[in-house]
Amino acid sequence: MKRAIAGTVLTVLTLSLPAMAAVTNKYQFKGNNAYASFYSYDECGSSSVYVSAYNNITKDGPGAPTSQVQANLEYYSYNYCTGVYSSGYGSIPNANFVIDNQLNSATLNDTFTVYDYSSNSNQTVAVNLTWTGTDVSSKGKSNYIYQTPTSVTRYRSTGEYRDATVAGTVTLNGTNLITNTYSYGSLSSSTSGTLERTTK
Repeated sequence: MKRAIAGTVLTVLTLSLPAMAAVTNKYQFKGNNAYASFYSYDECGSSSVYVSAYNNITKDGPGAPTSQVQANLEYYSYNYCTGVYSSGYGSIPNANFVIDNQLNSATLNDTFTVYDYSSNSNQTVAVNLTWTGTDVSSKGKSNYIYQTPTSVTRYRSTGEYRDATVAGTVTLNGTNLITNTYSYGSLSSSTSGTLERTTK
């Protein structure tokens, strides 16, 4: 009789313990990117122009994914002989940027409103660039798991990169900023995902 009562009490105590709740967070990313840099120098100074553009799709938890297309422009020049310099930066949301998934080519044809730090004023810069992939692309991937007593995080990513030639114009006040410059271009893509499971 005593054994039966003890067993009943133990069962009641076990059922009264709170359940361990688990929370799962999931994040996914996929994007393509084009980058170009231009550089020139002489005995009196140097100048540089940087252009990047990307389109991304992200999904954070439940609901529909979010897409974003953006382009960024930065320029800088300094003449040591005259002391004249110029520097500016601007970005465009929803830019007119197209890149194919095989990283063969990309185009950016849009107009930037750039803040010029040297004149403290807004300037208009027209960008018309075409990237053409060269050589064979390189690929890579990574995976890792991070675990604590109350959580497990799994991360994975794959990426692809390809050198590219860049041609076109970056025009400020009627002047093409990339005339007679050395140029470098690249095309890249990446896909990644994070899954985190936390026990409370």
